[in-house]
Amino acid sequence: MQTLKRALEAYFDIPAAGPGQGSAWNFHWNTPWPAWMPDWIVLLLASGIVLLLVYAYLKDTAHLDLKKKSLLIGIRLIVFLIVVLFLTRFTLTIHRTGLPFVALLIDDSASMGLEDNYTGTPEMSPANLKEFEGKPRLALARDLLLKDDARFLTELQRKHKLRLYHFSEDCLPLGDPDFFDQTNQQSTQETLKQLVPTGKETRPYHAVQKVLNDFRGTPPTAIIVLSDGISSTGELDRLSRAAPLAKSKLVPIFPVGIGSEQPVRDLQLYDLLVDDVAFVNDPVNLSAKVKTFGINSGTLSLVLKDAKTGSPLATRQIPVNSRKEFQKIELTFTPTTPGLFEYEFEVEPVEGEVNQKNNQQSGQVSVLDQKIRVLLVDSVPRYEYRYLKHLLERDKTIELRSILQESDLEYSSEDTTALDYFPVKKEDLYQYDVVILGDADPAYFSQAVFENLDQFVREKGGGLIVVAGPRFSPQAYFNTPLQGLLPVEISKAAPNAEYAPVIEGFQPELTTEGQFSTSIFRFADSAEESQRIWNRLPELYWFFTADDVKPGATVFAIHPTQKGKDGKPIPIISTQRVGAGKVIFNATDDLWRWRDLVGDLYYSRYWVQAIRYLSRSKLLNQEQAIELTLDRKTYQQGDTVQFRVKFLDERLIPGDSEPVTVMLERKGEASRPVQLTPRETAPNIFEGSYSNIPEGAYHTWVAHPILEGTPPSDDFRVEISQQELLNRDMDRSDLQKTARETRGTYFHILDAEQLPEAVPAGHPIPLENEEPIPLWNRWEFLILFTLLISVEWLLRKRFRLV
Repeated sequence: MQTLKRALEAYFDIPAAGPGQGSAWNFHWNTPWPAWMPDWIVLLLASGIVLLLVYAYLKDTAHLDLKKKSLLIGIRLIVFLIVVLFLTRFTLTIHRTGLPFVALLIDDSASMGLEDNYTGTPEMSPANLKEFEGKPRLALARDLLLKDDARFLTELQRKHKLRLYHFSEDCLPLGDPDFFDQTNQQSTQETLKQLVPTGKETRPYHAVQKVLNDFRGTPPTAIIVLSDGISSTGELDRLSRAAPLAKSKLVPIFPVGIGSEQPVRDLQLYDLLVDDVAFVNDPVNLSAKVKTFGINSGTLSLVLKDAKTGSPLATRQIPVNSRKEFQKIELTFTPTTPGLFEYEFEVEPVEGEVNQKNNQQSGQVSVLDQKIRVLLVDSVPRYEYRYLKHLLERDKTIELRSILQESDLEYSSEDTTALDYFPVKKEDLYQYDVVILGDADPAYFSQAVFENLDQFVREKGGGLIVVAGPRFSPQAYFNTPLQGLLPVEISKAAPNAEYAPVIEGFQPELTTEGQFSTSIFRFADSAEESQRIWNRLPELYWFFTADDVKPGATVFAIHPTQKGKDGKPIPIISTQRVGAGKVIFNATDDLWRWRDLVGDLYYSRYWVQAIRYLSRSKLLNQEQAIELTLDRKTYQQGDTVQFRVKFLDERLIPGDSEPVTVMLERKGEASRPVQLTPRETAPNIFEGSYSNIPEGAYHTWVAHPILEGTPPSDDFRVEISQQELLNRDMDRSDLQKTARETRGTYFHILDAEQLPEAVPAGHPIPLENEEPIPLWNRWEFLILFTLLISVEWLLRKRFRLV
């Protein structure tokens, strides 16, 4: 029959059907009798006409044998039917049909990046257990679809047209929006391999609704959903809520459950803070945060290891506090030898924990056995100058030189640290690592000195601390190169001639950045104890009111009550990066009051830690005048990481044919290059981005252009969306409920290879109609009519009927 159809279609010049296509024939006619006439009357009249024809021929051919009678009657009936065909305007329409549709949805939300403990799972055999160990849920879904040269997909598309989707917060076609077939099989497989679990939400109901809308008018034969069944946005987006909608369109849903119903136990170590530079025999403090999932009691074991030898350097046990979103942890160790120290900070895995990749972070610290060279400058020996000078003279890690502008002529010869004047030559200034500029008179400085100091910070990576004073600093530095270095805005105001009497003290408040982003204010082993010490420090009295904080500056401490012009708290201690170096501005010269009753205990810690904080860039030889920055330190999966490389020395900018490249690396994986392009408005700034980065801790550094010494680098972390982490266990009951209500079938990932056989065959889908073919006026029927009339006349003449 199909052969006859194809032959007739070829005769009528109908194009051949494509792969997976068929054809359906439909005949149409118009009734030549009045519309008011009932069908039964028409049938009665037609039967009467046929009977009359037969009766007339039987009477007319009574003398002929049966064979001749039948021949003449048959010819006359055929002629009658042809006449009816002419009257009804008989027409043939051929419809092209295609294979029925099947939609396959793949969950790529962040929870699909989790690894599961399948021990005790009913469907799991020892052989399968070994195959599933260490694989995230999405990887298992990918293996199902792609193994044996994508046999699963190939079997589905033999009897159906297959369209692939991936969904999390949105549901989108996977790769080419057309259907999966042999022509795009290779590209679809490559797209599947690149799929990563980065979605911030899981919305199964929304995904099924989107697919049914896409197939509006021609519902798919079935919908296959590969998912863990978790809805991170609440009950309204559960897959079972889509069951009534699919059932109303007679579309069965075939869920494939991926994951384990056993509680997922996981520890996540993140936000590690540690100084880049340390000194021999000085304590180094490491602080981090730990999140616990599925762990409500017990203890956490922390260990700091030497990355090269694996030997433990410090350990600590802390109890689990499940009521907190995260727990802060700290460890301290003391390096005894100089060099580049590489370490691993780890929270040891707990029993049943599958994903151990997020249990540790690594880094390096440059341990130095040299003194920091500090230049202290002031106009008169005020209290801050005196106490700070004596403190730095006694510190074994600091080599101090001091300048007192209004001192006696004999002062420099009597004081071993004193200099006669501020270094005029650039080479002399560059010998220092940190400059502390107190309430110095700018009249003693030439324009060249200001320019050298600016280059000392911007290009050489030197550190600068500016301490405000009542006479000159910082008002007198308005409209000088020093103004651009300060993290605060200053105006041209007349400096005070002397201290104004102040009788009300204040206790500065540490900002979040002051507490957690720096070790300058670390007065004890823990952040909590440091905060308690800070709150008990003696009050300060005098302070300089800055107009505003510059964009990009960081405020460490603020006035508890006083507000600036913009209504924001007045900054007391603030900082900003300027080129390769950093600047700290102390808006008060009363820090010496911290010595009350305790001597240099906390006063010393602040100043020494601030000096070390500023000296790192120069001591690490990172004065290449290249700066690598990120838009933030912590991202959620699905976010885009923005990289920026700024060339402070334009001579280092590569040519047009040379790219600027940063490398992106996660421990245990190959590094990935990220190409940066110059910003149109600033050719010395190169920017780039990278998207869809899996969860984990990353290290990035400038790989090109190649620099001497340690290249600029930075670290950041990608976290799974917190909504995705609230519930981590596969929701088998909801998946089974969905299959049951839509008359589909639930499959566990282990049994999912049998799914293609369970999908119903479905009905062919109309694709398009060919142009109607009028049969009633075709020349073939006209010739046949003429031929039959002629044959009948000849036969009647031969049989002597005329």
